[in-house]
Amino acid sequence: MLERYTGCTVSTAYATGHHGIHMPRYPYYAAYDLPGECHYYYRRSVQYLTCQTARFLLIGGEATTLVKEGVVDFSRDLNPWWHGFFGEHFGKQMGEVVRYAGGHSYLEYLGNHPQAKLIVPHPYPADQIASDHYYLENPALIVQLNDKGRMADISSHCIPYEVYDAATFAGKSWREHWELPFVIKLAAPSGGGDGVAICQTEQDVQAAQERFGGHRVKVEHFIGGYLANYNLNLHVDRDGTIRFIGGSEQRISASARYEGNFIDLCWHPSPELEAIAVEIARNAANLGWFGVCGLDVIKAADDKLYFIDPNFRLNGSTPFHFIREHFLTHFQRPNLETGYFCYLGNPLAFLETFRPEIEKKVLMPVGLYYDPSYDQKTRVYLAQVTDNDVDAHVSLRDTLAQRGLLPGIHL
Repeated sequence: MLERYTGCTVSTAYATGHHGIHMPRYPYYAAYDLPGECHYYYRRSVQYLTCQTARFLLIGGEATTLVKEGVVDFSRDLNPWWHGFFGEHFGKQMGEVVRYAGGHSYLEYLGNHPQAKLIVPHPYPADQIASDHYYLENPALIVQLNDKGRMADISSHCIPYEVYDAATFAGKSWREHWELPFVIKLAAPSGGGDGVAICQTEQDVQAAQERFGGHRVKVEHFIGGYLANYNLNLHVDRDGTIRFIGGSEQRISASARYEGNFIDLCWHPSPELEAIAVEIARNAANLGWFGVCGLDVIKAADDKLYFIDPNFRLNGSTPFHFIREHFLTHFQRPNLETGYFCYLGNPLAFLETFRPEIEKKVLMPVGLYYDPSYDQKTRVYLAQVTDNDVDAHVSLRDTLAQRGLLPGIHL
């Protein structure tokens, strides 16, 4: 059984100390990006991506977290709460937060800190950020390890698949080898289900060809009716030591969209599941990678385990594992349901409305996004917490909705 990882900050997990800069934003195709400039595929808005970055503010440690305007800084924007609840519980865990205005303005900050080591979920174009600015000696490893078309290089437990270049995928010859249903995925890294298409009909196939046109893809067999969709967070040290951070079952919509996690903070994977994750992490470490990874594995109806997605980066569930002790001081076996919620009002109004639940640790917001120039809603990434009572989450969610806290990001 893997030893549990006890680190609780980004700076510790990536061994940067105070030299680290954590920029959790993905490269994004926008008006100021040239087509094909980035290798990361995302079909969501800038607001959505910025909202995602808010999830990691409480766990920076000695590292600086660099985020776009709109992300709520607990220490500056929520003064009465920072000098109360958040400062009391996370004052030593949260690091400095720096916000930039937008576009490529983050480059100015990075340029003023040439010795800093950058932690990102995906490397940026080389003409923006040089390769020696990252925490890894070879940042291209992040691209390689997150490439769904190369998963068999690091795991012997993949669903059988074939990879096709853009030209072949645009044609018809590859279809001769595949009977419906099957799954088409972008081979290059993508996020949140945006790079996944479940094909049940020929219309689905045509839609996927249009959606992923011009990109390299992988096609794999469809595993229907699976029993569980696990996400295992592991930490790999510079010396290759592998430790277990935590695990969860993922909340995935029928269209393969990620919606959050169910987390039992006292859970540990079975020996078979752990062995699959260790094989992957060991192979990554042998290439020179270290840090945090979240490995997605499904349990099929016949109990077979399949590795389905590499996430060599901080995951959406990671902040809750890093603040694990916060829940263990109040619950014997904390059971979390995580996800995005939306509240009509500013962040302080949200916090005051749900102060009783937050102070009782029944609700734990780890990230807030608020841009009044866009709308008057606060987006919150949080966990609903019960003491080993999964059924209680449903009634809690209904109660919160009646008071104006609606599930979903609504962007």
